Amino acid sequence: MFDIGFWEMAFISVIALLVIGPERLPGVARAIGLWVGKARRMINDVKRDFKKELDEAELNNLKELKDDIDSAARELKRTADEAVVETEKSGAGLKETIESVGNEPVEETEKIQPSPTAAKEARGQTTAKSADDKSRASPAKEKPNPSGTAEASQNGLHGKAPA
Repeated sequence: MFDIGFWEMAFISVIALLVIGPERLPGVARAIGLWVGKARRMINDVKRDFKKELDEAELNNLKELKDDIDSAARELKRTADEAVVETEKSGAGLKETIESVGNEPVEETEKIQPSPTAAKEARGQTTAKSADDKSRASPAKEKPNPSGTAEASQNGLHGKAPA
């Protein structure tokens, strides 16, 4: 605490022995020990009280924070409840609108006729498709190959032997 080493303590003890004397030295040492003990206890009490006050201040801050959070939660719940009520009201209005539209008689609409050009295009595409289908279904008759081999007609060698 005071950074007093062994030699300093020995020097102080020798001086105290010379000044106080050997008869009163044990009583003085005991009194000094009691005073040092009281001083340490007092310092520890001050530290403990100081720590206690800090803990109480921190606890009060935490209580205030908790109260703030609770009030914010209540406000949020109130706002959410208001939003639910408002949504239910608008949902009921929407339901009434849907029901009123559903109760109105439905008028038959005229059958929509395609335009004449669209009908012609559709027929033209159908004819083209059917012609493609017919050509795929029955292969065209091939002209007879003079050489008599199918390979020659595929290679375009008509009558010539493969090299």
